[in-house]
Amino acid sequence: MWRVAIYAREAPGRVGRRRLDRQVAGLAAKVARQPGLGHVASYGALSLSGYRPGLARLLADAPDRFDVVVVDGYCRISPNRRQLASILDQLRWAGVGVVVLEPSAGHRFAKLVANLALADLIGEAAR
Repeated sequence: MWRVAIYAREAPGRVGRRRLDRQVAGLAAKVARQPGLGHVASYGALSLSGYRPGLARLLADAPDRFDVVVVDGYCRISPNRRQLASILDQLRWAGVGVVVLEPSAGHRFAKLVANLALADLIGEAAR
């Protein structure tokens, strides 16, 4: 059985904390549906940039606690490409794989349509 760690990141604040919790729960549910995967740890960060203790713990724990890291998108690991490449290299050298579970195209399209409808409602209310 593969030991799986989940990593999530959101903006700071109350809303960010709720979104972070939903992100972790959603990824944990996806992992739970996959045979041969066992969720053993979750790491999170409420940060846009800078030092993230959750990420530091994840890197320190690899590979002793888990074999694979599951994220919702590469941008969750880091929005900075150089930092992302460095983190992915550290995980690879530790023998830890990274699985990105990006939202499906249908989910992204539905979100876009909802945002357009909301913008239209806001525009109507402002008139």
